[in-house]
Amino acid sequence: MMDVNLMIKYLPKAQNSICKIILEKGFCTGFFCKIPYTEDNNLLLPVLITCNHALPIDAKPISKINIVLNGENKTILLKNRKKWTDIYKDYTIIEIKENEDNIHNFLISDDNVFKNNYSNENYLNQNVAIFAFKNIDEQLGFSNGIIKKCYEYYFSYTSISNKGCSGGCIINQDNDKVIGFHKGATKKGDNDGLKTGIFLMNVIKDIKENKNELLSNVNYYYLL
Repeated sequence: MMDVNLMIKYLPKAQNSICKIILEKGFCTGFFCKIPYTEDNNLLLPVLITCNHALPIDAKPISKINIVLNGENKTILLKNRKKWTDIYKDYTIIEIKENEDNIHNFLISDDNVFKNNYSNENYLNQNVAIFAFKNIDEQLGFSNGIIKKCYEYYFSYTSISNKGCSGGCIINQDNDKVIGFHKGATKKGDNDGLKTGIFLMNVIKDIKENKNELLSNVNYYYLL
């Protein structure tokens, strides 16, 4: 059930940090976040985060991404930026250049991503807030939920979601910072009614190990 007080608390910031990514058919959600980029965490890198599966999947490279941010259409050119995409772990992350892109509002990753060997299990029963664009009205929507299961890379949580929500931002209600992002419903065969999220901390580990670019299986989907 939607918590109106939480919506009032988060929505103004969400509107300036969460975007609709325009696709050839439909759209998905992405959000702007600052993540630790180096092993000593002394540099926060501004990035756009979304799910890989929601983006065009073919052998044709793309050179730009079109978005709508707080009602304004923007184009993010992909040349000469750091990019990470993994079709198996299901994420795409693109470096943002604040002045060039005229984007200045960023969410901050959850405090625990700065800790070494932090256990995902510590997030069990954590209250989260989920923001994403939904295909019903193409508006930014909100839902609150609770993390019920944790896995190596993913977690399952209570929430309502629709098409277009892939890549939506999941916020830790304890500190108003990003814990992960929405992937979709649980796998076939699971009838628990839960949704699946991707832990941001595990994506950040990949990035720290691949400082410049990580492009998995580039013949399947890749960014110029």
